[in-house]
Order: sequence, then structure tokens, then C-alpha cells
Amino acid sequence: MRRASRREVLLGVAGALGVLGAACGGPGEAPGAAPGGSRAPVTLSFLSWRPPAMDQFAPFWEEYGKKTNTTIQVDKSGDFGQQKLTTMFASDSGPDLFDTEYQSLPRMYDSGFVLQLDQYLTREKITLEKEHAVVGIERWRQKTYGVPYWVEPFGVYYNRSLFRQKGVADPWERSQNRGDWTLEEMVEAARKLNDPANDIWGLDWGPQSAYNLGPLIWTVGASHMQYDPQIEWTLGLPEVTQAFNWAIDWLIRQKIDVASPTPEAAASRDRLQGGRPGIGAGGINRFSTGKIGIHYRSVNDWRRMWPVIGSTFEWDMLPVPSIKGKPGAAWTGGHPVSAYSKTKHPDRAWEFMRWLMGDEFQGILAENQFLVPAMRKFQERFYRPPEQYKYQHPQVFANVYKRPYGIQWAHYNAVRNITTFNTEAERLVKGEVPLQGGLAELQRVLNQDIDFGGGDNPFKGLRWPIQPR
Repeated sequence: MRRASRREVLLGVAGALGVLGAACGGPGEAPGAAPGGSRAPVTLSFLSWRPPAMDQFAPFWEEYGKKTNTTIQVDKSGDFGQQKLTTMFASDSGPDLFDTEYQSLPRMYDSGFVLQLDQYLTREKITLEKEHAVVGIERWRQKTYGVPYWVEPFGVYYNRSLFRQKGVADPWERSQNRGDWTLEEMVEAARKLNDPANDIWGLDWGPQSAYNLGPLIWTVGASHMQYDPQIEWTLGLPEVTQAFNWAIDWLIRQKIDVASPTPEAAASRDRLQGGRPGIGAGGINRFSTGKIGIHYRSVNDWRRMWPVIGSTFEWDMLPVPSIKGKPGAAWTGGHPVSAYSKTKHPDRAWEFMRWLMGDEFQGILAENQFLVPAMRKFQERFYRPPEQYKYQHPQVFANVYKRPYGIQWAHYNAVRNITTFNTEAERLVKGEVPLQGGLAELQRVLNQDIDFGGGDNPFKGLRWPIQPR
């Protein structure tokens, strides 16, 4: 893939994205901005926990700075847990702008640390949902604090070469229901591929987390958590029990999932990852070794794995499998960008946020395939197979929003809430706690820990799975 030059992408000279040519005076340009040389210079600090993305964005943000006389001073040391950010807030020294972490935002909003954006959105007649794929946490108590600039749908990667070697039918090569499959077909494929003695595993669905179990529940129209104060965690549903039983079957009984707690799976995971925990920015994960048949993960892994896998094997994408005739429901994440409420330059901070979510930068994300643009009209451009994998079907990720899907959990104690679920889910799957009684007790503990900060639920009326627009 040839990376477009900055001039092509930013100015639209080569026509790489036709809409970019309309950015001047339009959605992609800082509103009302005077030419860079005729306005006061400003430096805006930006704290991020995404160093690779910041390196990719650097030349384009520098170009923005030249045009607007605005220097974006990036600090890439912000950790995902947001401890550094909250410490800065507590000492009245917050960054002008920051990459948010979804679950940490509710308390920050209610504490007055984040700049409200409604006046800017109203002034420019912007309705976020109209053009953007929002992730659900941009608003809190009917006020807007963040804007989306990238999103992260999940899907299923599969090893086409392993499928072919083991005689497993490829869903993209069938004449009917092409590119789709059922849960039964996925499990049967994993069973045929599975060969632990040779470090070949049929399935890598991930740990027993709230978000990895989610698709097995959301697909059938139910959910194990809701933003309704009367039914927040709903672990007593038969659909939840069924999802746990499927996980137990894959992990313990059939041993087709490399995430199994069995000693042989643990040893295999260590060998496949070379001692590295999970996926890193370099694209190293178990699937990229060629030893995994089916892998549920984020769209962000797609581009990361291009240089790692290269031509060692063929691989493609499929949707979450359908269950009982209902289309598979994946999860989608994402993290808005926000500004500090005490920034000395709120208008210039907004201008930069507006640029990030506008045509020009959204086009940059799409053309260079850095991250999935939040602006829907640019997503098709992002989802184009690279030259080396012309056969791939990345539109699987775009279709996540055309089916019911799950989003992230957010309230004051969301991080702890999810951690508790994940820890206890592991014990339930291992059989350390009886499933039925254990789910009931876990629901009681989780619901006691929910805290929306008093008053009405800020997500009133929102139900999982989210229905497509």
C-alpha cells in the first residue's frame, strides 16, 4: 500500500478523497480560523495513552499547526488507567486536550474536569449522530463532553490456510449465505482444526470477560448488563447461563479454545506468544503466529498484523456467527477526545477537536488506514483490502453497526465492576463455583457496586444490545 503524501491527503490535490477538496471553509476546517500567520500563536498540550497513533498523526498535526498557528504538544506517557490524568486534574494542571478512556469518564464529567461542548455544537449546528458513529459516552446527563474521531468494531479473524489444510469449508466460498456462518459451524470448524499436540488451536475467543461473552448473549437479543437502574446486571437470564455453558464447553470439555485454563493450554499460550502478554502495537498475537484457526478481536488488529503475517499464510475476516437464526452481534469500542474545563484556550481547543472529527482529518485516518474514522462517509475508504490481501473482506467490521451490537459499560465504578465480573467468570468457568448459584451471587455483588453519582441514570432509555439505526 502506498502511503499518500501529506499534500495529497491534506489538500486533496491528487484526488485521493474527493470530499477533501471541500474542506476549506467546511467541516474539516477550524471554524472561523484566520490564516495561521495573522492570529496569535497558541500551544495546546495533548495527553495520550496511544503512542503508536500519536507517531502516525505527528506530520498531519504539525501541518494543522502551521495553518492555524497552533502547536499541538503531545505527551505520549498517559496510561490507559488515567491515573496520571486524574492526578493532573487534582492539582489544577490538566492538559488542554486528552485521549479519554471510556470507563473513567463519568466521574471526571461530574467532577467538572471536562469542558462542555454543547455551545460549540449548537453554534455550528452539529448533531453528532447524524454523520458520526458515536460510542455512547460522548454525553452524560444530557450534556456533551467529548467528540468521536475513531471507532473500534470487533469481528472474527480466521486462518484460510489452516481451513484449507484441514478440509474445513470456507464461508466465503459457499454459494448460499456467502460470508456468514452459524455458531454450530464455527464450533465444528474449531474442532476439526484443533491439534494441541502441535500447538494448533481451533479457537481463540479470548478470556472470559464481560465483553467476550457479550456476543453470545447479545446475538440472541438479551444482555447480561443494562443501563436501567431496575435491571442493571441481569445474570439470572437463561441466555447468560447458555453463554457460560458454551464457554465451559469450548474451554474445559472440548478444549478447543487456547484461552482454556488447562495446563496444556497455558503452556501453549506461552510458546505461541513468546512470553509476550496479548497483542502489542507491533501486531504480535497468537493468531499472527499461524497456529490459531479462529480469533475474535478488534479491527485495530487488522492493520497491525499486515507486516507480521506477511505472506506466511492466508487469512480473512468473518462476522460473529449467527445463533438460532439471529445475526451475530459484536462489540464496538472507541474513545472520544475531550478538553480540560480549565484550559486557557477553550476556543482553540475546540477548533482542534472540530478538525479531528471533520472531513480533513477523517480523510487522513481513512486514506492511511490508521484507525476507523468515526465519520461514517469515510469508513468505506478505510475498509479497502491492501494489495497483499486483495481477497480479504474487511467490510465485516463495517457491518457491525448494521446489526445489533454491544458497547462499553460506564459509571463511577465501571472499571472495578468489570474486573469483578471477569475474575468471577473465570472461577465459574473452571468449576470453582457452581454456575447457577454463582451467577446469582455475582449479580448481587455487581449491582451493589454500581454508582451513577446520584440522580437519574444518565443513560436512561439505553438498552443493550444497541439496535442499528
